[in-house]
Amino acid sequence: MIEVAPATHEGVVEAGGVAVLSTLTQEASASDLCKLAAAMALVYLASTRPDLPADDTCLSLLLSRLDQPEDDGWRRDSINALLALATSSSACAEQWHRVGGVAALQALARETAGEGVERQAERCNEALVSLGVRRVRRRTAA
Repeated sequence: MIEVAPATHEGVVEAGGVAVLSTLTQEASASDLCKLAAAMALVYLASTRPDLPADDTCLSLLLSRLDQPEDDGWRRDSINALLALATSSSACAEQWHRVGGVAALQALARETAGEGVERQAERCNEALVSLGVRRVRRRTAA
């Protein structure tokens, strides 16, 4: 709901949802998918609320999905959440470098350009520019 209905963000924050979601990302008894969903919700909140920076745990959880096969939609959803955050005003380049997010976005830009997924590659490059990093150049055939 948080992803598709940004109008709900204020209510989630006012109701104390950020603390609940943050606790879920670190709850030992929570399933991996529960942690991932909570992290994704926090990242979407942070992408629209500059006063709510995403923490390292959230970024790391979503970045870990980039190496997973796309068999259940979580990889795609993680990519979309990461790109939303990276292009928002609340993105912190230092944090992205620290957790390996910049390198992951660069690799994703190269991967998607190589696969012919131009829009995805362009979104990755937009995110990199927002983080103050040079765009990934496309390799041309010799």
